[in-house]
Amino acid sequence: MSPPRQSLRQPSMNASQHSLALSAKNKRLSIIAEDGDIPSVPQPPNRVHHRPHNRRWNIGDPPRHSYENSPPAYSVWSLTKPKSEKLRDVRNNKIIVGRGGWRRILALALLVIATIIALVVGLVVGLRKGHNHQSETISPSPSNTTSTVNAPFPAGSYAITTFLDIVSTNCTSNPATWRCYPYTTYSSSHSGALATFNWVISPSNADGASNDTFTVSASHDPFAIDFSNAPLSLVDAGTSQERYTFSIQRQKTVFPTTAITTDNAAASCDYNNTQLQASLYTRMPNTYNASSQSSSTTQTLSTSNSSTGGFQAWPFAADVTQSIGGGANVPACYESNNGDRITNGLEPQPSTDMCTCEYKNFNP
Repeated sequence: MSPPRQSLRQPSMNASQHSLALSAKNKRLSIIAEDGDIPSVPQPPNRVHHRPHNRRWNIGDPPRHSYENSPPAYSVWSLTKPKSEKLRDVRNNKIIVGRGGWRRILALALLVIATIIALVVGLVVGLRKGHNHQSETISPSPSNTTSTVNAPFPAGSYAITTFLDIVSTNCTSNPATWRCYPYTTYSSSHSGALATFNWVISPSNADGASNDTFTVSASHDPFAIDFSNAPLSLVDAGTSQERYTFSIQRQKTVFPTTAITTDNAAASCDYNNTQLQASLYTRMPNTYNASSQSSSTTQTLSTSNSSTGGFQAWPFAADVTQSIGGGANVPACYESNNGDRITNGLEPQPSTDMCTCEYKNFNP
């Protein structure tokens, strides 16, 4: 007996299945081109395995610059971008992330700080040196530059306090043309007669080897005759009258306070070849003390004319004399405004008639 033969008839489809089949058939038929060619069905693209990880996993955009290009401008303190991108740019800079980057920056910063400190120190030292140089410039100093720091007595800077003792005006026919500072004698005012000479005594030899060869120079005496490097001579050595003396000739200029012209013009009178001589005793005491002669004026005058600019008081007696005899052109007076010579009322006097200013600080 043969097995039952399977039926070749397909099972019948219901209406809905038939409708779907027709729809699928129509869709497939709709892509047939007019020329009869059937286009190939597009294949999905192959998966790209070398995509950036951020594109693969959708974790964000990569940095917008590469290490081959310079980083964008940034400010260390500006963190307005998301995730502090500017600060991250600084950290990722190839100069910084390179070998020794932070050390280089630190070394550069230390170098800048050291340079600033060096400039400040140099400026301070320069200002101090300039101030010291200016102080040396304005301080009283003679024309000679011999140091007296380690030199023997009497080398040094001294304020020689004296009083005006005698005034003579016999060398001129007009007494108003000869005047002596402070224009008051001791007999008129003990305190008002004070006059101080600022002198500097220096060794004649640069090394100060000799103890009896010195020179003397005036220093900023507004009323006295200016001079420099006058040689000193030691007289009566070893006695109570031991003293250093000098005698030089210089010009003395006087500014009369009384009119000597008919139109009352200001004038000045020159006494050429005025003799300046002085004695500085080394044992005889100084017996004149202006501050003990009463008057507050004396105190002020003494302070202003002595012990200024490093001058120490001369500890012994001293006398100073300015003198000149009469003769032609004694004095030679001129108008201050135009320089015209004044001759009216000025007659030459005998050479034996003297004009003197005598100062001393002992035996008032």
